Amino acid sequence: MATTIAAHQLAEALTQVMPHMAAPTGTTPILAGVHFANDGTHLHAVATDRHTLAVARRQLRDCDDEWTATVGSVHIAYLHAWAEAHPTHSDTVDLAVEAGLLTASSAAGRIAVPTMDGVHAPWQALLAKHLDNPAEPVDVSMLDTQYLARWAQAGRHLQITQASPETPYILAGPDFIGLQMPVRPILQDAPTRTALAADWAASIGGVTATDVDLPLPADGDAAPAMTEDLLKQVLISAQDLYDVVGGQDSAATAAHARAGAYAWTAHRLLQVLRVIDPRTTELALADINGELEAGDFPELAFDDAETLGHQPQAWVDSYLTARDAKRATPAPATI
Repeated sequence: MATTIAAHQLAEALTQVMPHMAAPTGTTPILAGVHFANDGTHLHAVATDRHTLAVARRQLRDCDDEWTATVGSVHIAYLHAWAEAHPTHSDTVDLAVEAGLLTASSAAGRIAVPTMDGVHAPWQALLAKHLDNPAEPVDVSMLDTQYLARWAQAGRHLQITQASPETPYILAGPDFIGLQMPVRPILQDAPTRTALAADWAASIGGVTATDVDLPLPADGDAAPAMTEDLLKQVLISAQDLYDVVGGQDSAATAAHARAGAYAWTAHRLLQVLRVIDPRTTELALADINGELEAGDFPELAFDDAETLGHQPQAWVDSYLTARDAKRATPAPATI
């Protein structure tokens, strides 16, 4: 019985959780790998070293049976590389578990990796316990920064919450959730917020202004704003088409039609990308926004065209010749 999932989604889920695997030399060998839990709707990938825990889920294309399996760190790296090697987002993988093996098959080939015996971490119970904890005001908490790099693979923007200074930080993103244990001070008392303010009072110099903020706001998700701009461009271009009297200005008609069509195309592609790969889409949009703000995208387009083997200068020269010829042609006489 096979479980079908998109190859790129399997690779993405593994990318998100593999940094949280325990070391093979640790005291709990079963944690030195990734645990899979197929519930018939989602494939969950779980990894933990007891300091952090990460769970990524991806919706299945098809499923004939539910199962669980744990694959060790060495072999999960093979499976990850194999899944990443699939070239398109339409590639799918069939997963099957039997007699100590997890087998992945696709049109590109097949790989079989051994599974591990033993009980993995009770990830469902842990998440239920800490998500159900009633939240209380957290004055000051403490974290170990050596684990922060692990979360970079989970997504550029994660939500963070904590029920109390003694409970784990909960980090969440699209189809991802994780836990990080806080640091519990043993040799010294944890400073309170009031104590921090007193400690830094001399450096602050008695300044009490409240109407200030950081020079630049933190980057947010660019997709909603870009979606709004694209839809606005579609509607405005359509209105401009209606306003071109009688369609006599063929250049203006064509320009408005192209602008609306391209904006609609970009909008539809953006919606698809956000569904199939939200993390990569978010990173790409941040780069695109930076290029738009810098204003150098025409130069980048010229360079990209040359790299792809086109002749961008010939395009520009042809356009300028046609434009200048049109400008030099006398307008027809009217009565």
